[in-house]
Amino acid sequence: MVEERWRRSSELRDEVYSILQKLGGVLNPSSVVATVDEDGSPRTAPFGSLHALNPRVLRVVIHRRHDTLANISRDGRVMVCLVCAPDIAVSIKGKGRIVEEPWGFDERYAIVEIDVEEVKNDMPMGIGIESGITISATGPFQEWWKTCWKEMHK
Repeated sequence: MVEERWRRSSELRDEVYSILQKLGGVLNPSSVVATVDEDGSPRTAPFGSLHALNPRVLRVVIHRRHDTLANISRDGRVMVCLVCAPDIAVSIKGKGRIVEEPWGFDERYAIVEIDVEEVKNDMPMGIGIESGITISATGPFQEWWKTCWKEMHK
């Protein structure tokens, strides 16, 4: 008999929450954030800074000139796709809101929080995930990210 997987939840389930807490300031797993452009078209972008504050709130650092920030400012609808090994594939529907712009730590960026409305399990039965989207900080961004992570959690 095949075990039934959970389908929908109003908040991050424990296995997803523990991954998105990103303890220690890690960039991975990265998530793809989808927003709505001015003309109604979907717009996606990967973010390593996205992490869970708690099972109902995500936080992300976004450059102030990024389309994602403009879209959230105008239309707060957000969908986050998280795919990571060995068996996590979820869509997180939520409402984004800008909580600090410009951000005191680095005025080029803003802090956005996403209130989780629904989490949908997209993981098919009988399939495993070998890897997800991974990114790495390079050059001077390595030190910036370490400091950024600490500042984000003050």
